[in-house]
Amino acid sequence: MPIFKGRLLPPGVQAPALSPAPLMQIGPIMAVLIEIPPALSQQLASQNQPIPPPVTGVALIDTGATLSGVHSPVLAQLGVATVGLANVGTAGGQQQQNVYPIRIVMSQLNLGLDYNQVLGVDLSGTGYIALLGRDVLQRMILVYDGPGSEFSIMF
Repeated sequence: MPIFKGRLLPPGVQAPALSPAPLMQIGPIMAVLIEIPPALSQQLASQNQPIPPPVTGVALIDTGATLSGVHSPVLAQLGVATVGLANVGTAGGQQQQNVYPIRIVMSQLNLGLDYNQVLGVDLSGTGYIALLGRDVLQRMILVYDGPGSEFSIMF
């Protein structure tokens, strides 16, 4: 069972740190690659068209999100077309958002997951390129250790 343990420490602090502040402020994050889905990759290859390189960045694990979301400019950069709309409940009320097929690779787990529906979301100013929702978490175990300022993911 692959395990990833993330530990967030304030700048200049050496482990072990017992303050929950970094994890509380930043949240459980991990490095990800966002790629076009395999079917699109195969289609482009069969047409001798270039396959866009994956976009690397940081994803926030968002236990409040039913569906995962990818920053809309990342989806545009990859050239992935929308496959429909989803009704989404947000803090601002119900909204309709575009959904896309995508492949999310969790670098630390060396795990790639294909999704037919991730939301196109605006993550401007957050530093994140994706939110990993409960559609990702249903496949794994997340342990959130606030006092230890660390989290673990087991797949």
